[in-house]
Amino acid sequence: MLRRCLGALALALLSGTPAAQSVSGPVTLAPVADCGARADVQWSFTYTTPPAREFGRITNAGGVTIGSFERPSPLTGGSFSGSWRQDIGLPQPPNALIGSYGGAGDSPPTAAGTAEFFVLYNCTTKQVLYSCTGSYGTCPTTALAGIARIAESIPATSPASLAALLLGLFATGALALRRRAAAGR
Repeated sequence: MLRRCLGALALALLSGTPAAQSVSGPVTLAPVADCGARADVQWSFTYTTPPAREFGRITNAGGVTIGSFERPSPLTGGSFSGSWRQDIGLPQPPNALIGSYGGAGDSPPTAAGTAEFFVLYNCTTKQVLYSCTGSYGTCPTTALAGIARIAESIPATSPASLAALLLGLFATGALALRRRAAAGR
C-alpha cells in the first residue's frame, strides 16, 4: 500500500502534474456578517491553476436560499486571503441560523481543482456553530446540512442505557422518600 502511494506521488511529481490544484485554508466569520445584508467570511486558499469561477450560496435553517452568486474568477497569483463577500438578498429575523457556503476553482467543480468553505452561524450573536474548509465535496452546502453535521456529533444514549438511568433515578427517589418518611416518625 505504501509503495503504491509513493509511486503515485513520484508519478505526479515527475509528470509535472500537481497532486492538488487547490488547497483550502482556514475560514472564520467576517465582522460584517449579520442577519440582513452580509454573510461574509475571512478565508484563504492556494491554487496552482487560476480558478475559472467563484461561487457562493447562503441558506437559512428553513432550507431557503437567501443569497447566491456565480461568476468568472478574476484571481491570479497563486493564492487568496481575505474577505469573501456573500450578499444576503432576503433579510433574516434575529437569531436565525445562516449557512454561508462558497468556493473557487474549476468549472464544473472538481475535488482536485476547487476549494470550498462553509460556516454555520447565529446571525445576531455571530456565534459560529460549525465551520469547514476543504476540497470540493468536503463541506456541507446548506444550513440544514450543517445542522445535521452538528447533530451527528451529539452522542445518543441507547434504549438499554436510558432504561438503566431511569431505574437508577427511580431508586434514588424512592430511597430519598423512604428516608424522609422515616425522619418524620
